[in-house]
Amino acid sequence: MNLKRLALLCMLFTAIIACKKDDDNNDDDFDPVTQAVEDDEKLINYLKSHYYIEAAPGEIFGGIDTIMNNEVSLFDNENLKVQNIVENDINYKLYYFVEDEGGQIAPAETDSVLVNYRGFLLDSIKFDERLSYTWLSLTNVIRGWSRGFVNFKGGTNTTIPGEPVNFSNTGRGILFLPSGLAYGNLGNPGIPPNESLIFHVRLGLVEKAEHDGDRLLSSYEDLDNDGNPNNDDSDGDTAPDYLDVDDDNDGVLTRDELELKTYVITIGESEPILASNELEYDRMRNGDTITIYTAVILDSNNDGTPDYLDADVN
Repeated sequence: MNLKRLALLCMLFTAIIACKKDDDNNDDDFDPVTQAVEDDEKLINYLKSHYYIEAAPGEIFGGIDTIMNNEVSLFDNENLKVQNIVENDINYKLYYFVEDEGGQIAPAETDSVLVNYRGFLLDSIKFDERLSYTWLSLTNVIRGWSRGFVNFKGGTNTTIPGEPVNFSNTGRGILFLPSGLAYGNLGNPGIPPNESLIFHVRLGLVEKAEHDGDRLLSSYEDLDNDGNPNNDDSDGDTAPDYLDVDDDNDGVLTRDELELKTYVITIGESEPILASNELEYDRMRNGDTITIYTAVILDSNNDGTPDYLDADVN
């Protein structure tokens, strides 16, 4: 089974797909900074008053319950981590609980992930779940997902031909999201405005994304490394670099301002040692060989600006 074909299943799940916000619905009295503080207080209170229950045999996810008999709170559990995030000059705290880190690679915020999930409000009302593996692009989901999933790694494909998709050593955990990294003051069907959310998640597979066909992985085009590829627009044409086929708007496609290389190795051989300005963008396995594709970042005039970002070079 070609796992990429499962991407067709991911487009309509409402729980985590990012919604376009309607500026006409903005509340003039809404203060996102104050809301972020209030959300953090609510999440801390929740984490201090609840504990984690491990998944039963055969179950994908564990559970959360209210402390009644001096159980160790989520807040005091060593598996709980905090991620400090700045979005639109607002400071957020995203809490995440690591059940299993996973055994393969972690996604960048521009990649696609094959996941299971189950979503709850803080009052334990379940609003959505997907227990069959589903492809999702982290560029098209709520920010709490695109920021939170980088803390987990994918698993190993153990699918048997003709059987359902299966993975071992998957990344599993829980994301605790403030409303500003979820649906904000607009909410979503089944989710009230200014609602903090809980997601149990399992990460089966990571697919490195290359959105615009320029031979640079989209993760490489987050030039300021702030975790938000949408604010990197080198030529100021309103198209972020990861969606722009000509990043410097010089009339020459980005892919034509790179040097492309191909390496073919036999499985078990040492991987090629890439130059410091050489980036892998794809690899394919065919029988007992692996073909590795790379792009070399050129700087023809040695001015410190790569050719694909330098309008003076074409």
